[in-house]
Amino acid sequence: MSTDTTPLVHEPTSFERVLERATDPYPAVDGAIWSLHGLKMLNPPASLLPYLIWEYGLGELQPYVPNLYDLIREGIAWQRVRGTPAAMARGLGWLGYSAKIEEAAVRWRWWNHFQLELDRVRDDEADLPRIDGIAGLSVPLRSDFWRGFAGYDVRAAEGDYSRWDGSAWEDDSGVRVPGGKAKWSFGRRFEFTHEVTAEDLGALGIPDPWALEVDGEPLTLNGELLRFVPAGGGSPRWGGPWLAQPWASSEVASAAAGMLAATGAGPAWAVFKDAAGEVLFYRRCRVRRGVVPSPTGVYRIEGARYAPATSAPRLLYLEALTAFGEGHGSTAASVGFILSAAPAATFKPGVQHLPPGGLMPAGPIVIEQPLALEFGRTTRDCVALLLRF
Repeated sequence: MSTDTTPLVHEPTSFERVLERATDPYPAVDGAIWSLHGLKMLNPPASLLPYLIWEYGLGELQPYVPNLYDLIREGIAWQRVRGTPAAMARGLGWLGYSAKIEEAAVRWRWWNHFQLELDRVRDDEADLPRIDGIAGLSVPLRSDFWRGFAGYDVRAAEGDYSRWDGSAWEDDSGVRVPGGKAKWSFGRRFEFTHEVTAEDLGALGIPDPWALEVDGEPLTLNGELLRFVPAGGGSPRWGGPWLAQPWASSEVASAAAGMLAATGAGPAWAVFKDAAGEVLFYRRCRVRRGVVPSPTGVYRIEGARYAPATSAPRLLYLEALTAFGEGHGSTAASVGFILSAAPAATFKPGVQHLPPGGLMPAGPIVIEQPLALEFGRTTRDCVALLLRF
């Protein structure tokens, strides 16, 4: 038996060498293979994006980040922090919002619920389903987003283990939009102050106590009526073409209080009109009260606070608050006020909302102010007015 273990070496023939070179694909595909390095991340072609989105599992984000290039860049970073507050912040940032997360109390049955305090009132109601979707995807699976709010936030009164358990008080403010799960509660406030003028008194049918008369005839100078009018801060002055001279007396205060009392006892109404000047609806003022300045007052307007007056007020505070969805689909171009009117006979005395023609009398409408206000289903809009007599 032979003991030679030297391996046999086959020397390729010329034919085999030529065949190898002829069938070797490497020279043809070498450039393409090297060009694939970094293609997915550096500059993928548009035709490749849907496959990359599927590969990275980003399809659920596509409704919220429609630009596929942005989706791949942002989505991967979002996935790395998904289930944390950082993911919520990043996701809401795609929609142009930011929010503070508020988790439910651990003593509640639905301890896994959380709310979002948004940085502002939603820009458009079409944003709400997108915020709802982003919130649901960004948090842990056990968490449940159920309410977002900004500007108007009324919390439930807890009545557990009492006769009020399960009452309507146990619900936070807000409404749901069609097809959505979360509740939304937004509020906007519009504030105005106004010095009552002779024209305002004439519109209200109140005699002008400051008009100067001689033998029952108005006193004029160069065709201009002369009046004795209150100055800013409650001190009167000689008005009209005369030079302003400070003056103060109890008669002045009594006259101003008398003018306020002559406006009637209410109820007062906010009147919203469209751009054509047509009445959209009337909203009963929830506050019509004579007030006095007070640093601890319950009413506020333009940074100052006011308390209910006990006698002879010279300031009248009005505040109206629309309901969720009131006026939805319409836009107000102005708001005015009717200081004292009652609903027409066909309406209940305590009704809060009235259509055009629902007041008797329907005027006079005073102190109209321009206002660009698009009513929505998820917002309550507050208009406040301080009248100085």
